[in-house]
Amino acid sequence: MPEKHNQHTILSCIGIVGLRGLAIFIVAVCASSGYALAHTPAGVAVSYEDNSGDLVVAITHQVDDPATHYVKHVNVRQGTTVLIDKSYTSQPDKSAFTYRYNLPQLKGSTGEIKVDVECNIIGSRSGTLTLGGTPAPGAPGSADPAPTKASGCAFVALLAAGLVATRIMR
Repeated sequence: MPEKHNQHTILSCIGIVGLRGLAIFIVAVCASSGYALAHTPAGVAVSYEDNSGDLVVAITHQVDDPATHYVKHVNVRQGTTVLIDKSYTSQPDKSAFTYRYNLPQLKGSTGEIKVDVECNIIGSRSGTLTLGGTPAPGAPGSADPAPTKASGCAFVALLAAGLVATRIMR
């Protein structure tokens, strides 16, 4: 009669406890680094008001505490010329807010205005406005979504959890 192997002895060379420990370690590293909960700003919409001369930058960045997780930097450029380079230590609202920059020199001008915003924890987003012509594709607020460390860390954590689950089910 063939010998029956105990299911738990064949699971893996490091065992269930080792796999669980690995999964817990990966999740703990991701959570403690802040990347698991941090995210890039969701949107940047840029417009210009000719009557006031204000460049209006509407930012969407959902956070739990705007004093600890916020948009820390806004950079406004027209071509290679930096018009605004401003740092912040909090954001005015938990989800959406608007910054207004008085730039009367833009009245009647042409060209592309690019606004880059950066989160204090991770990620950045851009918005573009074309003055005196056809709006740029996706404007106002065209953005280049890119993978962040948060999505990479979440992927690794899910992969580890899946590995543990498949090993336990065998």
